[in-house]
Amino acid sequence: MPLEIIGAGYGRTGTFSMRLALEKLGYPTYHMYELDNNEDHDPKLWSHAYDNPGLRQDEWEQVYGKYRAALDWPSCEFYKELYQCYPGAKVILTVRSAESWVKSITPTIFPQLRAEIKDKHVREVVEMLNHILFNGELEKDPTLMFDSDRLCAIFNQHTEEVKRTIPADRLLVYELGSGWEPLCRFLGVEIPNEPFPHTNSTATFLDLFAQP
Repeated sequence: MPLEIIGAGYGRTGTFSMRLALEKLGYPTYHMYELDNNEDHDPKLWSHAYDNPGLRQDEWEQVYGKYRAALDWPSCEFYKELYQCYPGAKVILTVRSAESWVKSITPTIFPQLRAEIKDKHVREVVEMLNHILFNGELEKDPTLMFDSDRLCAIFNQHTEEVKRTIPADRLLVYELGSGWEPLCRFLGVEIPNEPFPHTNSTATFLDLFAQP
């Protein structure tokens, strides 16, 4: 099934809430949560895609299967490649202030990258994420995880790059906390008669991804 929505926003920009919102609107959504919690999803496919750019559409469809939308890491690393494969897709860039993103990612994602994990599947997911982030955002420099100023700059550079890359009529820059209206207008669907999902705070993240 071809992707209809490509998420270009980094993790910890409201992607979990956006996942719930898109699923409410009828879009089965691939998110790091699915990858982490479903052994049917092979993280090695992502490492292969990162090391071998230029996958064909049929190869991407082996990764995404039934999903119509993709958010969060690792998908956001491939937004350019995915948009080339699916030029009819719409792109959602979830954003927040760079400073608040750094405050959110520091106690959540980064400790996961350094943790000793017993579960084989989850360990392979973290190894894949380490591979992609270390060679990408972290510029092969592990000290970046502790440099707030450089992390803010990386976040802002990514935001501007997405805006330059994706045509304005195919892109929604979605500010954390904006509610249903901009999303539903962008997708051309009716606004649900319920509050926009809001979840996956730092505390919720630690509960969701806690390992025995």
